[in-house]
Amino acid sequence: MRALTPQRRLCLGACAFGRALDALGAPLDGGPPLRGRRVSLELRSPRPNERAAIGEPIWTGVRVIDGLLTIGRGARVGIFGAPGAGKTTLLESLVDGCAADAIVVALTGERGREAQHWIAQRNERTTVVCATSDRPASERVLAAHVAVAHAQALRERGLDVLLVLDSLARFAGASREIAVASGESAGRGGFPPSVFAELARLVEVAGAVCTGSITLIATVLSDGDDRDPVSEAARSILDGHIALSVALAQAGWFPAVDVLGSTSRTMDMVASEPHLRDARALRHTLSRLDRIKDARSLGIEPADGAARAAIAIESQIGNYLRQGRGSCDHVVTLSQLARLIELMEE
Repeated sequence: MRALTPQRRLCLGACAFGRALDALGAPLDGGPPLRGRRVSLELRSPRPNERAAIGEPIWTGVRVIDGLLTIGRGARVGIFGAPGAGKTTLLESLVDGCAADAIVVALTGERGREAQHWIAQRNERTTVVCATSDRPASERVLAAHVAVAHAQALRERGLDVLLVLDSLARFAGASREIAVASGESAGRGGFPPSVFAELARLVEVAGAVCTGSITLIATVLSDGDDRDPVSEAARSILDGHIALSVALAQAGWFPAVDVLGSTSRTMDMVASEPHLRDARALRHTLSRLDRIKDARSLGIEPADGAARAAIAIESQIGNYLRQGRGSCDHVVTLSQLARLIELMEE
């Protein structure tokens, strides 16, 4: 797999701001060829002693994430969901509202129509690296490597970078094509063992160092089968996962985040104690509402006061978890969360 990224170099870093390019560094936006410092495509993960502790949040502008699944700056988070769950729309909202110095979007095996949309929506702090589904597997893998190398170059300049990878599952699929073609034996789910090593190698580049950070948000196509080897591997190497619900999406709920099925392993490191207390209280209330859902569908109303209090503000909770395409300031997000908890305790 390492042969895919030989010691070749491309013009990346500050010269690629606002640009769209393919896996070979050629422009996809109609602009001139990139000119500037050439960066090696060899991925280098920071050593443990080079990493900085995750100590502050990266606000995304998405209320349910900032309030209940707060992401630490330098974390690696997966967005898991089946087709139609709203992964792409959520990514667009994260890119629009994220408090990052630079954004790198890696489209690995994406449809041409979706890639064109991303290219058209980029702004001056965004770089899009794309290899569509019709490109050879080697280019699809290389596109992810180019995006990560670009993010590395920006981190070395002291910037806080949001790296969006869409998708980790398609990257694994392209890596599988290459590994099988080179004679490797297929293992679990048809994936040679080297594919999972390549996933870990890619993800480990993200993180915070003393000069800057790379926060990774990667989508993972998941149909709910916990035995899916790519989903299982991704959960083990990421710092959290955001699970999307097709049922919520079909009901017009955006973002269709299954809060109880999601977790952030960095939230305790970056959220204040009042924020953590309020988030735990709301998650507990959501769990209580979920437990009594079947009984309520049969017309059986709960007798205990805590459950009745949760039902009384169920609509306000729904309004908090749902959001339009606009961004929500984190100060407003946390104040609204605190107000919800006050309503529950009244």
